[in-house]
Amino acid sequence: IRRTIGMAAALYVITFISVYFFGGLYRYRIEDEFQSTYVKEQLDEQYQRLESERDDIIQKYSRLISSSDKLEKSNKTLSKSIAEFYTLNQISQAIGSILDTKELLKRLNDIILGVVGGSYSTIILYDEESGRLKVHTTNVVNPGDLATIKDNINSSILLDTFMKGEYILENNVDYYQYIFTCGRNINSLMCIPLTTGSRKFGLILVEHTLSNAFDTENVRFLKIIAQQVGIVMENAELYLKMKEMARIDGLTGIYNRQYFQERLQSEFKEAQKNGYPLSLVIYDIDYFKKFNDMYGHLFGDKVLKSVAEVVVSTLRKSDVIARYGGEEFTILLPRTSLDEAYEKVETLRKLIANHVIEDNLISVSVTASFGVSSFDECALTENDLVRTADDALYEAKSAGRNCVMTARRLYEAKH
Repeated sequence: IRRTIGMAAALYVITFISVYFFGGLYRYRIEDEFQSTYVKEQLDEQYQRLESERDDIIQKYSRLISSSDKLEKSNKTLSKSIAEFYTLNQISQAIGSILDTKELLKRLNDIILGVVGGSYSTIILYDEESGRLKVHTTNVVNPGDLATIKDNINSSILLDTFMKGEYILENNVDYYQYIFTCGRNINSLMCIPLTTGSRKFGLILVEHTLSNAFDTENVRFLKIIAQQVGIVMENAELYLKMKEMARIDGLTGIYNRQYFQERLQSEFKEAQKNGYPLSLVIYDIDYFKKFNDMYGHLFGDKVLKSVAEVVVSTLRKSDVIARYGGEEFTILLPRTSLDEAYEKVETLRKLIANHVIEDNLISVSVTASFGVSSFDECALTENDLVRTADDALYEAKSAGRNCVMTARRLYEAKH
């Protein structure tokens, strides 16, 4: 029994030790597997986090590259805009103070060639009287080429461009379509209307011997230049109109005394320089105060205007008539000798005397007295020319009015 009990006890101990040992091994294995699983999960999480961070970095890098490209494009656009602004500012300074249209368009043509870089630049203006386009300024100097342009500038394609206010951009020129380009090897051209909101002045034609020489950016820039020039041209026209209005007598519509003095000075210099005669006529309406007192100032104004119209109708384009003051008028007759002036004025005197002035129930005729002098038969200076003509007028009044008297010649007896 003891032996059996001892064996049982030993077996129990062995069993216990085996269970404890193998149980520990199993526990360690379970713990190791659990630890491995935990580490793996931690690694997976860290890997996913790194992947996410990598994707985020890639996105940020892509955005940075995109921003860099955009910044580079913006810098290029800004640089281009600054250069464009500087060029336009220079153009404005160059043309802004020019009030002479001829000089303005000549300067514009030079600027276009420098800025756009074409082979040829031509400014075309529209003549309202003839209803046709005309070449105003161009750098085409060959007589044959210039004749081709002028003869064909009124082609339908250019007239349509002008009338519709549209532009032409052509980088593969067909000579049959653009006949004005024949003979100059033109392969590219652009044509921009020269207009403002209220006026159509003409066209700017830029040509190049190279193909594909122009693009829409060239067109856009040239349009801006054309708009600026159109405004300057409009201002120049307004300035000339204002200047012309300042020269005109408001009542009669002929030149005033101030302009007469300017014109006398310039005409006298030309006569001296070129050695031709210059005659001066001073006349006034006889008994004008009587008409004013009898019929009133309104009818007196009508007499002044009517007599001025009669005189203007007989003058040449080179002649100048002005109201000198009150009822007194002056006429400049370039390249006209004293005898020729006398004959012309005598005819004029008769026309005035035979002219009937009517206003409602009033119907009258007036006469005028004339004094005539001439450079260099009667005077050698401007002042002497005016003085001697005025003296001759005084003699005409003293002789009974309604007559023509000439100044005393310097070397001969008077007329």
